[in-house]
Order: sequence, then structure tokens, then C-alpha cells
Amino acid sequence: MIKQRNNKLILKAQKKRRVKKIIMISIILMIGGIVFATKSDFFIIKKVSIVGNPIMSGEDVKKRTENLIGQNILFINKQNITNEAKKNPYVQNIEISKTYPKQVNIKVLEKQGLYYVEKDGYYYILDSECNLLEKTDNIENRNLVNIIGMNLKDVEPGKKTIDDDRTIKILDIFFQIINKNPTNYNINYIDISDLMNIKVCVGQVEGRLGNDENIPDKMNKLLHIIENPNIGISKGYVDVGFNGAPVYYKER
Repeated sequence: MIKQRNNKLILKAQKKRRVKKIIMISIILMIGGIVFATKSDFFIIKKVSIVGNPIMSGEDVKKRTENLIGQNILFINKQNITNEAKKNPYVQNIEISKTYPKQVNIKVLEKQGLYYVEKDGYYYILDSECNLLEKTDNIENRNLVNIIGMNLKDVEPGKKTIDDDRTIKILDIFFQIINKNPTNYNINYIDISDLMNIKVCVGQVEGRLGNDENIPDKMNKLLHIIENPNIGISKGYVDVGFNGAPVYYKER
């Protein structure tokens, strides 16, 4: 019995020593891994890739995130990267991923500059929610819609240019229409000087929409009349601002 008890004590002691040894080895490996991760060049970022085809903000975001190069990829702060990228008013959101061991990928989702307002010799580019994206003196080769009759506040890029919720809603409706427009006819301007008599220009045809009720239905009627070869209107006006059949006039 004494011998059996001694054997159990020996086995128990050996087991404790093995456990201690495993713990010590694990601690050493963990410390070694941490030292390797923090001190080694293996995880140092060598490249920042901007993806998502951000035409308006790509170069700026790249410059704003160049400081990532030389940092450890394991310890980058994604929120700081997001905050820095969003200083560009065109940036709506970003997604950050890592290609180990040395590359960070930043996917940029941009706001769409759709509208412009002329003021003091400059063009103010707006998104669908009337946020100011940029102020420029040249909009050549840019497919933008002129907004007439809109009084802008003096704000910094990224801020809302008006406080009128009704106008913002109207322009958001037009944003949806323009993006889903199945025809080859584009809107040149939207005149909201009088919200009871909204006008749009499509080519050389003026569309008279009346008030801001049922704008999608009115635009649908307008575009169908313009593209109808049997009507053949290329210059003139179409009045869809009332119930009943639209009235149109063709200029020669």
C-alpha cells in the first residue's frame, strides 16, 4: 500500500512538472510571438491600395492614408483611417481590409455629385441631399443638372446647403428619377424658383410640372411624349402640371 501511494505521489509530481513546463513554453512562445509581431519588419505595411474606383476622391484618400506605410499592419486603427478619409466630402463610406503581411486595402464608396448651382462666378456641386461636395470654376465634361432658384447658405464642403426639407425632398425625388431614367433624354436644368410651378428642361423642351405632387408620374408622361416619334417634339414645351391629357406645343 505504501509503495502504491508513493507511486501515485510521484506520478502526480511528474504531471505538475509537465504542466509547469507546458505553461512556461507557452509563455515563452507568446512573448516571442509578441516581440516578433512588434519588432519584426514582417508585418510592416508596404502598400496602401485604394479600390472601388473612387473617381472624385481616390487621390485625396490615398494622400490622407499614406502615413499607414511603415506602420505595423496588426495594430492599425480602422476608425482613425475612416475619420481621415471622410474629411473628403465625396467619401460616403469606406471598407478596410488587410492582405497579410504588408498591404492595406481601402474600398471607397463615393457620394454622387449630381446637381450644381451657379453663384458668384462659381459652380457649387451638390449631392442628392443638398450637401456641398465642392466649389469649382469648371464643370466641363461633367454630367450635372443645373438647379435654378435655389439660395445656398455659405457652408464648408460636406455640409448641407439649405434647411428647407421640402426642397431637399424634391431634389431627392429627381435624383431617383435621373438614376432610373430608361430613356436617352437627360435633364439639363430644374427650376424650383416657384414650387407651385416647377420646370425642367430636357434638351430644348421645357417640361411644366406644376407643384411638387406626383413628380415621378409627371416626369414619366413628359419623357414619353418627348421620345414619342409620332409626336416628334424636339423644341417647345409640355405641360403635365394638371390632371388630364398633357398639353404640348412644338416650335418650328
